[in-house]
Amino acid sequence: MKTLPLKFFLRSLIPGVFLALTACGGGGGGGPTAAPPQTCNALTVPATTIPTPFTAASSSTSNQVPVTVEQYAAVNYPSMNMPYVTVQVCHGSQCVTVDHVIVDTGSYGLRVRADFPGISALNLPAVTNGTVPVTECAQFLGGYMWGGIYQATVKVGGETTANPIPIQLVGGQYPFTPPGSCTSNAGTDIGNLDGIGGNGLLGVGVFLHDLSPYYACASSPNTGSGNLALTSVVFNPVAAFSSDNNGVVLTLPTVNSQGQFTANGTLTFGINTQTNNSLATSYSVLPVPASGPNIGNFTASLNGQTGTYPGSFFDSGSNLYFIPLTGVPTNSNGDYNPQTLMTITGTATSFVNSSNTTPLSFGLLDISSGLSNGDRAFNDSGTSNGATAGSADFGLPYFYGHSIINGLNGAQVTQGSTPFTGPFYAVQ
Repeated sequence: MKTLPLKFFLRSLIPGVFLALTACGGGGGGGPTAAPPQTCNALTVPATTIPTPFTAASSSTSNQVPVTVEQYAAVNYPSMNMPYVTVQVCHGSQCVTVDHVIVDTGSYGLRVRADFPGISALNLPAVTNGTVPVTECAQFLGGYMWGGIYQATVKVGGETTANPIPIQLVGGQYPFTPPGSCTSNAGTDIGNLDGIGGNGLLGVGVFLHDLSPYYACASSPNTGSGNLALTSVVFNPVAAFSSDNNGVVLTLPTVNSQGQFTANGTLTFGINTQTNNSLATSYSVLPVPASGPNIGNFTASLNGQTGTYPGSFFDSGSNLYFIPLTGVPTNSNGDYNPQTLMTITGTATSFVNSSNTTPLSFGLLDISSGLSNGDRAFNDSGTSNGATAGSADFGLPYFYGHSIINGLNGAQVTQGSTPFTGPFYAVQ
C-alpha cells in the first residue's frame, strides 16, 4: 500500500524541550496580493513552573463526548485512525461548532483552522506582546502549524473553560509568513485541512502548556519585549475546565484485526471525579517525568528486540505504531506487512518508579486490502518509516480495546490507598 504521509504524526514539543531562536525578518504573506514587509521577533517563553498539586472536586457535569474514527469526507485521502470529536469555540455568547477535531493525547492545547466557516466572524481577541500580535510555530514530528494566538472560551460536551484561554488559529489568510527559524528542519506546513486531516486538533496530553516557538510579528520593525508571559501561550483546555479538570480517559473498542469501517468510543474528562472515570485497580499506572531528559516518556522493552526504547509514549494523534523493529516484514515504503498476524509483547516501565510497569502487547499485519476496501479503523498498523531509534510511539492502534488515562501534571489522585501525582499514564 501507499504509505500514509507523516503529516499524521502529531506530537508537539513538550515542556522543557524547545528551540533557541533569534529574531529574523522576511517578506511574503498568505494573500493573493503582494505582502507587506514583516519582522518576526522570536519570543522567550518561560519554563513552566511546577504546578501546585491539585485534586479535582467531584462533579455532576456531563463529562463524556463521543469519539468517532471514520473517513472525513472533506479530506481527499484515506484518513485512517483519526479519532474525531466536536468542539465549540466561543467569544462571549457567540459560538461556532467545529466538527472533526482530532483528539491528540500527545500535544497540549486547541488548534482550529482559521478558515473554518464562522471562525473569523467571532472576532476572537488576539493575544499580544505589548501591542504586537503573538504567533506560534507549533512544531510536530510530522511538520509545523503556523498561526496567531487568540483568546477563546472552549466547550467540549458539557465541559467549559472557566475563562477564555489562548488557542491557535492555523492556516487561512494569515498576514505573516513563517520565518526560516520556524520552517528550517521542521518539515512541511500541516496547518490546513489536508495537513491536519480534520478541522482542528484538541491537545489533551499530560502537560498544561505548549512551548513550541512563539513570535511577535508586525508589518514594520518592532522593538517590543522579547519575553512572553506563560499566560499567553497555548493552554491545555482540560486544565481550564471548571470541573473534571485533572485528566482525561480515552476509550476505544476492540476492532477486527483486518480493520473495520468505523469505530466509536468516548473521551471522558476528569479522574476520580465521577463514577465513569474512576482510577480502578484494574489500571496499570505509569508515572512519567515532569522534567529532564525523559520528560513525558516511559521506557519500553519488546520481546525479540535488542535494547530498550526509553523514548516511549502513548499518542492518539499518531495514526500508526511508529516503532523501529527488526525481524518484521516491511513493504518498500517501510510499512510493516506480515501476511499473518504477528503479535509483539513487552513491558512498559516508569522512569519515576521502576516498580510501576504495565504489559505491552500489539499486533502487526498487512492492512492494504482493508484500506482499499474503505476500512478506516486498524489496530495492527505500524511502520518503520518515520520511527526514531530508541523511541516507541504507541499510536492510536494501541488505544483499541483499551482505556488510557492521561493524568495532568500536578494532579493528585489515589488508586485505592495508593497516591499518584501527575504527569502519568494509566492503562486498562
